[in-house]
Amino acid sequence: MLSIENEFLQVEINEVGAEITHIIQKNDNFDFIWNGTAWKRHAPILFPAIGRSNEDQYVLNEKTYPMTQHGFARDYAWTPVDKGDDHVTLTLTDNPETLVKFPFQFSLSVTYQLSESNLITSYEVINNSTELMPFALGSHPGFNVPMNGDQLAFSDYQITVSPEVPQLQKFEIGPAPFRTGKVVDLTAGRGSTLPLTHETFDDGLIIIANQGLTAIKLSSPQSEHSIELTLEDFPYVTLWTMENAEEPFLCIEPFNGLPDVHGEPTDWLTKEGNVTLEPGSKYNGSYMMKLL
Repeated sequence: MLSIENEFLQVEINEVGAEITHIIQKNDNFDFIWNGTAWKRHAPILFPAIGRSNEDQYVLNEKTYPMTQHGFARDYAWTPVDKGDDHVTLTLTDNPETLVKFPFQFSLSVTYQLSESNLITSYEVINNSTELMPFALGSHPGFNVPMNGDQLAFSDYQITVSPEVPQLQKFEIGPAPFRTGKVVDLTAGRGSTLPLTHETFDDGLIIIANQGLTAIKLSSPQSEHSIELTLEDFPYVTLWTMENAEEPFLCIEPFNGLPDVHGEPTDWLTKEGNVTLEPGSKYNGSYMMKLL
């Protein structure tokens, strides 16, 4: 495990998956990150796929390749390449196993940087191949709800997006975890706010479809603690907790990419939401968690 910290926060990162496993708020000594047993992950990085692929496959240049749910980046050990008291950078590169699933030479780096009560997560993807490289990239942090230290219930919290919207919308899911291809109203929403209930997630994940969002916040009128994520570099954000359960956590997931529309394996060069990177080019994206 790697650890970074400052006056406000202490963060632990597992080199497998470069996954955050704890974010400790020092003042009140509680952990923002889920560490329960019902969902055994904490904050995986999703690359080069988001969600499950139809038939666990995709199409590229008229060839079919296997692809596991959410890609493979979360399953490999990453290499630390820079480390300081309040920051760390880890890198994953292609290997013989990844080339079977994703026929590209690539470099994927993540930097975690603390700044006061903020954790900044920055990604860099480099296409070291000679062909166009399509991919999706997402962050999947799970947060304790209620936040440790709050004597509240899941339903005492709400999600609020910025800027304000007249109606929250979502990508319709069906069958879960695939999309139908339609955008519909998120009927449980009230303007820019979604009150949290476990029943809201019984049909699966919620991918907010409103465009131009700059931030999303988890808070309660009854608590001084909150989590806010910036979204300028990520056009989609997903909310998820376990279906038909009452586990006390919520994932808030900035995505640059989308799950498949249900049907046949998808051509990644034309798939909605994918990033396409020219040979020798770089993609950079970041978001900030404000953790109070």
